[in-house]
Amino acid sequence: MAPDTHRGSGPSGPGQGSRIGVGAGGEPLIHPEVHLDGLRERHDASVDHAGTFDEAVEAIRESQRRGFRVTTNTTFFNTGAPQTVREVLDFLNDDLRVDQMMISPAYAYWKAPDQEHFLGVEQTRQLFRQAFADGHRRRWRLNHSPLFLDFLEGKADFSGTAWGIPELLGLRLAAPLLPDERQLRQHLQGAHQDHRLAGVRAGSDPRCANCMAHCGYEPTAVLATMGR
Repeated sequence: MAPDTHRGSGPSGPGQGSRIGVGAGGEPLIHPEVHLDGLRERHDASVDHAGTFDEAVEAIRESQRRGFRVTTNTTFFNTGAPQTVREVLDFLNDDLRVDQMMISPAYAYWKAPDQEHFLGVEQTRQLFRQAFADGHRRRWRLNHSPLFLDFLEGKADFSGTAWGIPELLGLRLAAPLLPDERQLRQHLQGAHQDHRLAGVRAGSDPRCANCMAHCGYEPTAVLATMGR
């Protein structure tokens, strides 16, 4: 299991961090995970802080120079287009040559100062369907199951999985940023022994109407891959 630690935040959530694991001999394995929400102008705008793109790129290159495995996490908003998705993933894949990349549509968490630029479910499906076309999906080193990528394109439909993402201080819900998380946690403990948010699909709950974030749906895709 690999809990994340983060520093910094923007409208899309946590900024940069690292993943911590344990090797076969008990030694700690740490690798940087860097949040990049686009190329320079788009990334700096999304985190509302100029210069962070250049800092992140410098950190990636220095980490690679020191022999670390480096992964990235990229959040997309309704300000993006299929071409901008391709541009940032091409940059990470071909120019920076990071080891693997995670992607996610932005989730409309209630504390975000900008509530106007989150993707809707149909917008998300159209964006990734077009970005992945013409073989692009297969050429990127994406750190996702094929079924989660199908989910982003609208080729698969999943419920969110509670308790699917381990963290340092506990287990995160499929919808970790709801203001009433404690009540939802208590409800899930008693009601869903199969660890699913039964019936809660993208667009079906008004509190999570546009959520297709990987923290809730990638665990379901992995379970589906294993036939569970």
